[in-house]
Amino acid sequence: MSQYRTPTAYVLGVLVLLAVVVLTTPSGGTHARWSSTARAEVPSMTTGRIGFDVGGVAGAESSATLINRSGFGVRYRPLQVSLVDAGGESVAAPRGMGFAYRAGSACADGTAPAQWTAVAPGGSAAMDVHGEFRAPLERDRPAGLCLTVSTEAVPADALRALDAREPQVVTQVEAASLGDGAWSTTRQWTVPLALELPAGEQPTTPAPPRPAAPPEAPRCGADQNAALLRWSWDGGAGAPAVARWEVRVRPVGSTGASTLVKTVPTTTAREARITAAELLGTNHSSSRDYEALVRAVFTTGPTAHADSAYAWKLRTPGGSGNIHCEGVPS
Repeated sequence: MSQYRTPTAYVLGVLVLLAVVVLTTPSGGTHARWSSTARAEVPSMTTGRIGFDVGGVAGAESSATLINRSGFGVRYRPLQVSLVDAGGESVAAPRGMGFAYRAGSACADGTAPAQWTAVAPGGSAAMDVHGEFRAPLERDRPAGLCLTVSTEAVPADALRALDAREPQVVTQVEAASLGDGAWSTTRQWTVPLALELPAGEQPTTPAPPRPAAPPEAPRCGADQNAALLRWSWDGGAGAPAVARWEVRVRPVGSTGASTLVKTVPTTTAREARITAAELLGTNHSSSRDYEALVRAVFTTGPTAHADSAYAWKLRTPGGSGNIHCEGVPS
């Protein structure tokens, strides 16, 4: 007796057909996607650039005016304070020297508590100023900032040494955005520091070096690629011994600190030969016109050094490697 068997291929075909029917049969829900675009105008946004100015007040060297030129209010504070000498070089404030800052109406009241303070620890060139931000500084509504320096805790010897360097106080003033923003900027405020020395005492400042009388100074070498500078010096009675001489330069028109070009020992003549290569290699500047001075660095005493005036002009025209030198009229 024979038995009918369904071919395997036929069975598989039926299963595939059933699967297609199930997958293509609606389930009662419809899935669709729609999209649309529209153009909308939004208010203009303010960037994080802060316009902030710090200017001195005429007739009041220890006061400044803070001006906000931003399109929004800012907060402000003195951030750091330091000292520099007459040549713009950093000077460590003596231990115990205090700096107190007041703002607004407190400037007119010397007894009002200071909003920001700093006390020199000694041996530090820059000091952080302690105190919270003051706010707001509104656009085009200036605020006053004033500084008081106290020296009661500073020894007299340290004051005399500092006074001889004609110090200036440099304050970094910070302005920052209000709220949680992180925009900020800083400006520098520099004022001369007038020190009150103990009664009856005057600083003994050695006389500065002087250019030697013509025709000795200045002159250029015969090969035209070097300048020969000569100077004289009489420190006066009781002047400290000179440890070394330094020839220092800065670009003409600059008010920045001078840069050392050459050191001259005291065992040699008071003269220095400066080549064009030395001049240009020491000063990383686009300028090729420089003014030079001579510094007497002392071995001991309350005064660290004495500078001559910028007594010479040195010019290096083009790429010739030559120097033109001339004296600066006194």
